[in-house]
Amino acid sequence: MPNTRRWILLRGLARGRGHWGSFAQKIREHFPNDEFEFLDLPGNGERYAETSPLSVPEYVQDLRSRSEFVRKGYSFNILAISLGAMVTVEWMREYPHEVKKAFLICTSSSNFSPFYNRYGLHNYLPSLKLAMVRDAKKWEQGILSMVTNNHERREAELAAMTTYSHENPVQVKNVLRQLAAAARYHFPEQAPGDVVILGSHGDRLVSPTCSIKIAEHWGLHPNMHSWAGHDIPVDDPEWVLEHLL
Repeated sequence: MPNTRRWILLRGLARGRGHWGSFAQKIREHFPNDEFEFLDLPGNGERYAETSPLSVPEYVQDLRSRSEFVRKGYSFNILAISLGAMVTVEWMREYPHEVKKAFLICTSSSNFSPFYNRYGLHNYLPSLKLAMVRDAKKWEQGILSMVTNNHERREAELAAMTTYSHENPVQVKNVLRQLAAAARYHFPEQAPGDVVILGSHGDRLVSPTCSIKIAEHWGLHPNMHSWAGHDIPVDDPEWVLEHLL
């Protein structure tokens, strides 16, 4: 079909494609003529038994090897959150002919923002406690309480995400390896292509100033949600869909 767009969707730290929740169906309904690939970063989701790479470029090479779009020579948009957005930036930098447009949600760069803004200090103790949790429901409740602000949306997604996390349990070693990759990654000084920055003033995991700083460095206007948490697609999926122009 002539109006068909292709999309790759990438989640972030310790989250797999099942953690898009109902947003995965909403974006399909919103763009019924488009094609979608929901890819897991190595070490996350259905790939939980694999070892996560220690550098962002390695994630790019891995995902390219698994994408049908890449295999068929198609170009595509990428919608990505957090660590997935960092991978997207590197993907655009290395293979600008493949990525037509990128929508980056609540991400950060080590050369634009200090570490205490990239992962709020108040999250360290809760994160350490979560690392010890083995019950999938308690794990999901803990994660969602850190990354969402909409109680109703959180409760609506909890059961399905709990089942998904039970079936695809993240390994602590992979969380640490992903953190190491994210901590070391530097964004390029200029935007690597057509980029839309999506952030939220209500993000309690990563400071909203991180999205603003990226936009400032790249000469872009950041699209900032007024109240959503770090996981805007869960908190307010309609807002995200409205910005996928």
